[in-house]
Amino acid sequence: MLKKIAHFIQPMWRTIWIALAGQGVFIFSVITMSPLRMWEKPVVNYNLFYLPILTILLGYFFYRCCTEQNESKSYLYGFFAALFAWPVIGEMSSLPVEKGLVTQFSDIDIKAIGGWYFVVFGWLGLKILWLTGALKRSVCVFLMTFLAIWSFELYMDNYSSGVAVEMMPKIAGYVAGISAVVMILLLVISYRTTSLETKTVLGCMLYIFFALFLMGSDQWKKPSKFYVTYEAAHIDEEITGLQEEKYKLEKLKKYMLDEGLLDGKSLKYMLDRNLIKQETVLSALTAGSLPGKEIKYLVDKKIISAQDVLDAAAGGRMKEKDLKFLRDKKVIRQ
Repeated sequence: MLKKIAHFIQPMWRTIWIALAGQGVFIFSVITMSPLRMWEKPVVNYNLFYLPILTILLGYFFYRCCTEQNESKSYLYGFFAALFAWPVIGEMSSLPVEKGLVTQFSDIDIKAIGGWYFVVFGWLGLKILWLTGALKRSVCVFLMTFLAIWSFELYMDNYSSGVAVEMMPKIAGYVAGISAVVMILLLVISYRTTSLETKTVLGCMLYIFFALFLMGSDQWKKPSKFYVTYEAAHIDEEITGLQEEKYKLEKLKKYMLDEGLLDGKSLKYMLDRNLIKQETVLSALTAGSLPGKEIKYLVDKKIISAQDVLDAAAGGRMKEKDLKFLRDKKVIRQ
């Protein structure tokens, strides 16, 4: 019986073990990343040691991916390079830690909701590169695996948390069901083909759909404990950072307004969106900070009136050249 099972699995074995090896690398990644923030007492400066090690592994596998002459082996190197590229580029680059010399390497998170735009164009670009042969096939396997992980993480980090709780089991069921069907199709193709290269690519694809099947069968059926525990911990810091950025922008806005560096179109745009108040514009007008050309634009757009301009002129702080310009353009008559 066991011999029959082994004989049946043998044509698909390369595809299966590649997918299982991918899951093994994922588990290794989760375990080795846990000291960053999942331990009760995270290891300070662990990221300064962990990231270089991952980068060295990524560099080795990607170098072999590009230089290996055996095509099926080069595909494998591309696959494993992508598995290490994701924690380097997609996780560690923007992962914030509580303490250390460097608490965050980059504030650009490619898993943010806007990442779908780059992922879509990435898949389109990969399709063209694969069909035209403009890029080595092993590098295309690297890109395919990386984009697949990116697509997976993009859903997990954004859309899955946005799904209504009561809809989670239903959507997760669809994901698991579709993934199971795709997995069976991939294994059927692997069973029928004799190409080692095709079996390797199918293994890379099976890894992703196996991960989707596992997530859809369990984790995505309910809200994520990891999300509410670790991701939510940094929301207050992000809000504080945005408030500080807003304060800096307000200071810069005031400076540019006082120096007459904002044109009428910019002022109208900000007024339309309640980014500045009407009184602020009138104060700048009274202070003589607005050039005549911009004053005319604001009058034409009915943002300020000719009487507002006359009242400001009466204050004596508007420049004579601006007043002359406004008289010549018949904005004011005195």
